[in-house]
Amino acid sequence: MPITDTHIEAIPITTDTYIVLHPEASYDLEVRRQQADTSYTIGKMNYKYHHDTFASFVFKIFPEITLLDIHNLQKAINHYIP
Repeated sequence: MPITDTHIEAIPITTDTYIVLHPEASYDLEVRRQQADTSYTIGKMNYKYHHDTFASFVFKIFPEITLLDIHNLQKAINHYIP
């Protein structure tokens, strides 16, 4: 069950890209990029039911990311979306 009473902060990936979690939404994980004064979505996924595809999802967006970085992202996400 998602932790809904906890404030969910953005999880940084790079200096201008971050993950936003929406535990109650059908697409509960969103990757966003910040440019100047606007931000836009570069990818969404249903993490709760498809967490096993998270590594390939992130790797398609960031081919330079390491498996250790992906593992650390998953540890941060799993705190909010079990």
